This record gives sequence, C-alpha cells and structure tokens, in this order.
Amino acid sequence: MVLNHSTAGMDYFATTHDDYINIAMWTSADRFAANVGKLRGAEVIELALEMTPHWHPHLRRLFELGDPASSFPVVTATSVPVDPWPTTNVTLLGDAIHTMTPGHGVGANTALRDAALLCRCLVGSDGSLLDAIGAYEAEMIPYGFARVRDSLNNNGTSGNDPLYRPFAGRLAMAGARTYFRAVDKIPSVRRKFVDDLTTYRES
Repeated sequence: MVLNHSTAGMDYFATTHDDYINIAMWTSADRFAANVGKLRGAEVIELALEMTPHWHPHLRRLFELGDPASSFPVVTATSVPVDPWPTTNVTLLGDAIHTMTPGHGVGANTALRDAALLCRCLVGSDGSLLDAIGAYEAEMIPYGFARVRDSLNNNGTSGNDPLYRPFAGRLAMAGARTYFRAVDKIPSVRRKFVDDLTTYRES
C-alpha cells in the first residue's frame, strides 16, 4: 500500500515543488485482507491504522494525515527461477524474465546489464545468431535470478520471516534499530552502508 501526504492534495502537488511524504507499508499477501486490491482512499488509510496498533503514535499520525485521493494499494510481484530453455531467435531481458522487488532499485540496472550483455554477445559472436543468444541466456539466467533472490531477501517477505515471531521479532527489531543508529552516528559505518548499497546496485 502507498500512502501519500502533501499539503493540498495531488493536483496541487503536480504543479508545485512542495515537500511531501511518501509512505509504503508492505508485507506478504496472506497478511492482507483478500479484498485489499480493491480498497481506495480512506479505506487504505484505515487498513494501515488497523494493521499498526502498536506503532509509534507519531508515525500513525502520518497515516491519519494521509491524502485519501493519493492513497492506493500496489501489488508487488517477484519472479521464481526457471530452468534454461531451448534457444530460439526470441529471447528475454529485464522484467520479462526476472521481475524483482523495487526496494533497492536493481531491477532497471539488471535490465540494462542484460541489454549490454546481449549486445556484446551479438556483436562479438563468431558463430550463429542462436549461438550468440544462447551465450547471453547462459550468463543472464544465473545473475538475473541471483538479483531476484537478493532483492527479495533485502526488501520483500515470504510471510515466514523471524520478524513476525513474537520473541525473534523483537530481537530482530532491536538489532535493526541498533544498526541504523550506528549508521546515523558513526561515519565509518555510514560509509560502509553506502558503499555496500552502491556495490549491490552495480552488481
């Protein structure tokens, strides 16, 4: 679900450069109501409040102040690995083969990597067109689904994460808070966080 809050609604924001807050709340599909995809506006905000009774009042207040006109559900899907297929003169790249969660922004980067690799294989091949495409697919499938897996691990949920378990969840949250406080306060930790993020997006 996405909840937007701006000073005077979507139409006003579209013609100005005012600051706004964009809040996305996600979990596995089985933790939402079956009709979540049909909810709109105030219904989305109400659902966010119903699902976060123990969140900090200041954060819940942001939900309450959300603009119903720009609050909507979004279904995020992720692909599952597939076995190599017989090569033909039609191939796949980007989301057509390895759709992934959007959190780290690696989907577009991986699609560009696909395009560059396919171009190199086609231009540099001494064999047939099918040989070039086969070489592309043999390299693309492993790294593409590795990025799918990494993206899901970092930004998605299967619904069975330790975070959802009473004791383990509290430990996980405590660990996350400690880590991000360190990122905020310790320059060397902050640099490593940024460097790791950049490396992940470029891989």
